[in-house]
Amino acid sequence: MFGIGISELIIIFIIALIVIGPHKLPDIAKALGKAFSEFKKAAEEIKESVKDIDLEKTVNSATKPPKEIKTPNPPATVAQTNPAEENRKDKETKI
Repeated sequence: MFGIGISELIIIFIIALIVIGPHKLPDIAKALGKAFSEFKKAAEEIKESVKDIDLEKTVNSATKPPKEIKTPNPPATVAQTNPAEENRKDKETKI
């Protein structure tokens, strides 16, 4: 889990036994176990609340009507011209 092997665990246990003493070691181990358990429960509660909040956001965004999409103005188009038409119109205006 933490990259600690059996030999490292034995060394840690021996040091703890020397520093703390054999009478207090079980009590301290029990307290550490409870603290770790409480931490684990709190982490699970936070995960669940984050999931709930994310789910609420998803549901709320799905029920809202979509916003109006504003598109930029299309560029001005060049009118289709027929050269023969232009020549005819020019002749009519001259007459």
